[in-house]
Amino acid sequence: MTKRGEGSRLIQLGLERELVDDFTDFREGYLGAPENRVLAEAVKLFMADRLSAEPEVRKRYEAAREKRRGSKGSVVQLVPNGK
Repeated sequence: MTKRGEGSRLIQLGLERELVDDFTDFREGYLGAPENRVLAEAVKLFMADRLSAEPEVRKRYEAAREKRRGSKGSVVQLVPNGK
């Protein structure tokens, strides 16, 4: 039997043992949800909190997202044909 969290990918990421053990306890209490599901939900909650609390972070996030998606930031506006 391996020690608690020993084979975890979280240890491989260099996270502290105590945090990994807390995470493992939570995951087991969360009906054995996969690590990636718990991590994804935690990251999304953290991002939503920071984006709502820090307008400058939101601005940089949106700029990075537009850049990744290939958007140049220009918007096409439809103009009536003079009627």
